[in-house]
Amino acid sequence: MSPALADGLDHAEHDLGTRLLNRPPDTWFGLTYLMESSSSRPGVARVWPPPGEGELRPILVDGLGDTVAGVWMPADGSARWFVVPHGTDQRLLVEWLVQHALPVYVPGALTRARSTLVRDPALATNAEARLVETIAEEQLAHERRQTELQQQLAALRAVADPLRDGLLFGTGRPLEDAVHDVLVAAGVTVTRLDDVYGTKSADLLAEYGGRRVLVEVKSANNRPPQSLPDKLIKHLNTWPGLTGTDPVDSGVLVVNHQIKLPPAQRDAEVYTDRAFADALTVPVIGSARLFDWWRREDWNAVRHAVFGDTGVAQPPEIAVPDADQKASGRPGLLSRLRR
Repeated sequence: MSPALADGLDHAEHDLGTRLLNRPPDTWFGLTYLMESSSSRPGVARVWPPPGEGELRPILVDGLGDTVAGVWMPADGSARWFVVPHGTDQRLLVEWLVQHALPVYVPGALTRARSTLVRDPALATNAEARLVETIAEEQLAHERRQTELQQQLAALRAVADPLRDGLLFGTGRPLEDAVHDVLVAAGVTVTRLDDVYGTKSADLLAEYGGRRVLVEVKSANNRPPQSLPDKLIKHLNTWPGLTGTDPVDSGVLVVNHQIKLPPAQRDAEVYTDRAFADALTVPVIGSARLFDWWRREDWNAVRHAVFGDTGVAQPPEIAVPDADQKASGRPGLLSRLRR
């Protein structure tokens, strides 16, 4: 698991959480608070927290929002009990206590000890005051920039996650939608043939550089059967007999194969039987390979795999799939995608 910082932390809590994040993934424990008494004899943990009302506020949470590090706040505000994972480096805790916790929560203790960690701002030199102000401004600017970048990352992942899942694990319409989106991102004009002819034709009609190609999209839990290319060939043969169709140049089969395996463990090629693959009369593309081209924005590779060498230069700006939400019936991805 990878814990994350909770919201609403003060500076000292934020610093402690950041230090704790460096722990290995398998050393985290969930926290459960039990209102029970414990013996205080030697060798046995004392009662924690003290009896009375209070709240365990999270500092770090897991993916489900459960607390894995936090601070117990008694209702009367008399103390803070910081709860950290078992095995945390004691030197890390002492350093944090002296440098961050005491100056914030018990500044009087450091003042009485004449500690250099606590300085009265009223006694600072002008140079010190200016530098402290500059540091605060720099830190605020950094936090704002980090927030902006986190928001940008979240927006990119909101777009990439559905397409990534569709190409690597999808079947049926979700897989077809993902293939459609990759082709559109590559500057290809795509028509959903199922909406026009139902199952009488291939899934998609792709057009680019004056070429028209039928695209059939299939999936297989394990190694794909050798009968899949026949389905595309059948659609190529019946295409001229459909009402209102213009001739097509060729067809391509896209297959999401070995879905039950992690992507890294799947065969690189859809068909590993070399003799069968060499005898194929239509190109066969693995959706995982299509995904790899998409994530690297290698639009030339996408178009070449589908259309061959078109000799058409790539436009500088490419429209993103399903910008017209009413036409597709699905939420749009990005409004524009620049190479």
